[in-house]
Amino acid sequence: MTSPVKYLVLDGKIVPFDEAKVHISTPAVKYGATAFEGIRGYWNDEQKQLYVFRCKEHIQRLLQSGRLMGMQGVDYTADDMMRILIELLRANDIRQDVHIRPSLFVVGDGGSQARGPVSFGIVVAPMKRWSDKPYRLAISSWRRIEDNIMSPRIKCAANYENGRMALIQAEEDGYDGVLMLDAQGHVTEEPRACFFMVRDGVPATPRTTDDILESITRDTLIQLLREEMGVQAQERAIDRTELYVADEVFLCGSGLEVTTVVKIDRFQIGAGQSGPLTSALRTLYMATTRGENGLHPEWRLAVYE
Repeated sequence: MTSPVKYLVLDGKIVPFDEAKVHISTPAVKYGATAFEGIRGYWNDEQKQLYVFRCKEHIQRLLQSGRLMGMQGVDYTADDMMRILIELLRANDIRQDVHIRPSLFVVGDGGSQARGPVSFGIVVAPMKRWSDKPYRLAISSWRRIEDNIMSPRIKCAANYENGRMALIQAEEDGYDGVLMLDAQGHVTEEPRACFFMVRDGVPATPRTTDDILESITRDTLIQLLREEMGVQAQERAIDRTELYVADEVFLCGSGLEVTTVVKIDRFQIGAGQSGPLTSALRTLYMATTRGENGLHPEWRLAVYE
């Protein structure tokens, strides 16, 4: 397997990329016993600095996912993990935008209920903006997993099969992505991102108790809307038909950042282009991730001294 970087982390140690091996018999492979995170690092060329955005919150969520999955024997604190992450970025001399994927996964030869031993790994890869084009979405015929079935609060490999099936169907039908509904027919999220809509100038997003991931990017945008744009986002149940009459719709996540949605089920959203609130929020978010506006310095972890 080729890689643009030389090193990754396996079992908490920096090793050459090609030497990292995980056996096919591990519970991580056989049963999806893997918790993971997707974190972005942003290069600020003027400051010659790489900033990892909201690293601590992501690592804390990784540890929470591992705990909820019953993993035992995780011998790393959040501070340990962040230190190793920074060491890996420095070892690879990353000086561009980057995607960072730390994970906890059950190794050994245990059965489906195995709780350990647990390995800590990190893979990094240079990554530009995922997509600059507006998205066209469908409503999936697959229902979103529920908290009492496989909790969406847990960011784990097994949970992502639910969204993977929905995305494959959407791709076959000619869409860029898909929105999933809960058992009551309310909007939850896109499998790779959280969902916002704007009606009459008011942004709204599903609640964290509506079978969504407790998104760190979603939390970031809610704060930026309130603090910098003077807009209070509603957190509430959202009906399917509300989507078709929304003024603006956008997705948000570490990967998709802030991505405009122009069609849902072939209904045009608003003017069929990025709306004023979406555009302003995207600009504000990207400037914050790179440290260009000085907002929330506690959200950015500097890699180079």
